[in-house]
Amino acid sequence: MSDAWLSRLSDPDPWQPPLPLPAALRTPRTIVRSFEKGDGPRLFEAVTTERPKILPWMLWALTDHQRVDDSIYYVERCVRGLALPSCNDFPLAIADPETGQILGGVGFHRIDRGSRCGEIGYWIRGEAQGRGLATEVAGALTSQGLTPTASGGWGFRRIVLFCDAANDASRRVADKLGFRLELRSRKERYSDYGDGRDPYVDMLGFAVLHDDWDFQQHRAKPGIGWS
Repeated sequence: MSDAWLSRLSDPDPWQPPLPLPAALRTPRTIVRSFEKGDGPRLFEAVTTERPKILPWMLWALTDHQRVDDSIYYVERCVRGLALPSCNDFPLAIADPETGQILGGVGFHRIDRGSRCGEIGYWIRGEAQGRGLATEVAGALTSQGLTPTASGGWGFRRIVLFCDAANDASRRVADKLGFRLELRSRKERYSDYGDGRDPYVDMLGFAVLHDDWDFQQHRAKPGIGWS
């Protein structure tokens, strides 16, 4: 029996990483760029200065970046990964444009090439939280993400955002940017925060399409809910 019908389940022009990758992105208070050789110590400092404020939501902070060498290796792995045509994970640094201090991270992950869809994620270092940086950066990167590759963007058709239903700060970012709430899933993801809670957590899923987005305001157009 032929499985030719399977080809109809993916875009005939699947997403491919732009070559070269989009340029560094300036926002009013930050620069968003690929990690570079030499960023390791700055990244280590960003994670460790107030590590408890990154937890519990960023599970990698429980085990990773325990030594400066860990952060140096992470940066080197990012640099090598970006050079691979098969790369489906694009972590980016959020940096202070004046001092170079790492303020956090953002990026596109778990990309579904067949549907031209990328998942955006973000984190902000402890003492920089509460200033709206995550919203500022995620909005600007979503604009770049939904811009066609021929115009210097990432070329996504759709961008999704997932968060633990108990992560109020992350949900506020999605709400402020006007992302459409598309998913409420009960005990959907295993996340062992190590604090005695049930490791199966409720998740929220948000999304926005290219046609939903206001590229001047870096947020969704008003009223993009279900019609």
